[in-house]
Amino acid sequence: MWESPTSLLVIGAGLPRTGTMSMKKALETIFSQPCYHGFEIMTGRQRDIPKWQMLVDEVRRTHREEKIHRYLSEILDCYVAVTDVPSCAFYRELMNIHPYAKVVITVRDKDDWLDSFRQVIMPKSDDPSKQQFEEAKRLAGVPIEWDKLLTDSLKLAFQKEDIDFDDDAMLLECYDNHIKTLQENIPSVRLLVHRLGDGWEPLCRFLNVDVPANKPYPKMNQRSDMIKLRDLIKKFGSIEEVARMHPGIM
Repeated sequence: MWESPTSLLVIGAGLPRTGTMSMKKALETIFSQPCYHGFEIMTGRQRDIPKWQMLVDEVRRTHREEKIHRYLSEILDCYVAVTDVPSCAFYRELMNIHPYAKVVITVRDKDDWLDSFRQVIMPKSDDPSKQQFEEAKRLAGVPIEWDKLLTDSLKLAFQKEDIDFDDDAMLLECYDNHIKTLQENIPSVRLLVHRLGDGWEPLCRFLNVDVPANKPYPKMNQRSDMIKLRDLIKKFGSIEEVARMHPGIM
């Protein structure tokens, strides 16, 4: 059995646009160590994309446990927690590798989630803003391989291969089923459902740590900020230039 060089303390199983970046910052505040988030891939760890894609393919096809464990451990070495996509699709495997890690699923009102998902992650194919959205991704240097990893990871998380990502009703059903599956299959002592706006108290109680003194719970990647970021990328031409000119938004 492959052993992980670093043990995860928290496995984030929440879908993108459910407060996963805020959870990342909260966990980093609590543990003073890094938490892996999908945005890492966009801002310096693009080399991880082929590894994640191999993991997705491995789980969907042959599911060789030792290989899966080795890849996950290599990617997540030096991290004490993980949130967002693509890792939310691997909560089962991560729970096996890290039997003492706790699982947090971030959730929000499902209609709000869908609206945010459409604006920030995946507009419909016929959305008039789709072209601008894709141009912003190109200027930001997002690899084209990311789109396949995103959709494949979501299919894996939803345990559903035949998803029509333009079908709002189907996405909402998948969202509900993802939460239900987690609640039905993970012991309550190991699972926290953290709703957008819950703040420090339930999280710290669940992790048996003190609430950080004089620090508000992080509010990161709010929809308005992400739309502003997209517009700034289009204006300045790269995510690096946006980070230099507007460091607060990153």
